[in-house]
Amino acid sequence: MAHMNQYPDSPPAGYPACFEQEIRLPDGHLLWARPIVPGDADILAAEFSAADDATLYARFFTRSFDLTKDRLRYLTEIDYATHLALAVMTIGGEHPDGVAIGRYAATTATDVEAAVVVKPRYRRLGIAGILVELLATAATSAGYSTMSASHLADNTAADRLLGRMGFSGGRLENGVVVEASRILRGDPATIGSA
Repeated sequence: MAHMNQYPDSPPAGYPACFEQEIRLPDGHLLWARPIVPGDADILAAEFSAADDATLYARFFTRSFDLTKDRLRYLTEIDYATHLALAVMTIGGEHPDGVAIGRYAATTATDVEAAVVVKPRYRRLGIAGILVELLATAATSAGYSTMSASHLADNTAADRLLGRMGFSGGRLENGVVVEASRILRGDPATIGSA
């Protein structure tokens, strides 16, 4: 399987290197986060093909998600303002391993919708919470004032995480998906608290 590079070979114009950063997990392990670039398309496609059905269903709310060329382009060719995606990977070793991806996409002039997916073997380490905070900080810097997030109604881990991170007003949509939101401006940072 392809491996992510800590630093992209040819970042596109507007690439926000300010989001490249080391992440120290509560257990002391170090990871690296950086924005997604178009050159990550093959790696992302390989990760999708290797992902288990439960992970894809939890992220996309459908059991028949098909990663088309247009979807792959949408996921990797981003403008870093109205649409930002951060990849998290291991540090060290010959080939860093992809760990998680978090992204936000603008839904209105003031709101972004966030989503995070963490590989099963890296769950329960605080990575999802750290990614949500990184996205919230970036969205606030880009001028957004609220962030929304959705999860399956039976995903109690996501529900607890979002609750701890200040998301509220969760409402059930279609009997399957819960939507919640959080105010960003003036929101105290809670990086590492999840």
